[in-house]
Amino acid sequence: MKLTTGPGRVEALAEEAVVAACTLADAADPLRWSADAVEDVAAALEVLAGALAQLDPECAEILSVVPIAAAAVVERAEQAAGASESVGGRAAAGTSAALRQALAAHGLTRNRVHQLGAALITVTLDASEAQALAVLLSRRDTLPRQAQQGDEGGWGAGPAETAAAALADALRAHGTGAYARVLTSGQVSAGLTPQTAQAVVAALTARPGAASRGKRRGLGPGFKGVASR
Repeated sequence: MKLTTGPGRVEALAEEAVVAACTLADAADPLRWSADAVEDVAAALEVLAGALAQLDPECAEILSVVPIAAAAVVERAEQAAGASESVGGRAAAGTSAALRQALAAHGLTRNRVHQLGAALITVTLDASEAQALAVLLSRRDTLPRQAQQGDEGGWGAGPAETAAAALADALRAHGTGAYARVLTSGQVSAGLTPQTAQAVVAALTARPGAASRGKRRGLGPGFKGVASR
């Protein structure tokens, strides 16, 4: 096995991976893990093990147990999540499922809905779908907000930032404690309480679905503010 001694891109990326792992470890708590979070971390372990396995055959043999161990941890987490839902999380899980169905009814299918404990539900969407959801949740008797120079909170900073700001405003109209932010992937992640999620489901259910309105027009990435057409 030959290793380089000089700094390079791999060294920089490895350092970033260590920093990210340490940040995750500091924030981790046995009561804050979800099955999806466990699956993501297990996948990261497999990817990193695969990268190190390329060093030489002996390293590959040593690291061969990592995918097996990661799969076992994921399976255990899924079983625990299922048991938790059956005991005391059925209502929260029902709210998450209802939110998924309400989003799908309006053609918003490129999203991930997660239940993080009993007090938080997160929704991750593409920027265009976040804009569309903001439109759906806006009051029909109000004009859609437009990006203005000097706006704070992401308005006008870019398609994803504008979508996040619009969605945050729309969600707060249905309950307290809601937020929306832009992820490094460019997607928009929104957080809301189960009570706010229930209000959002009710608001979406009260509106005609995508099937009754025909094909929904997408909101392009260059769209500034939100507007219902």
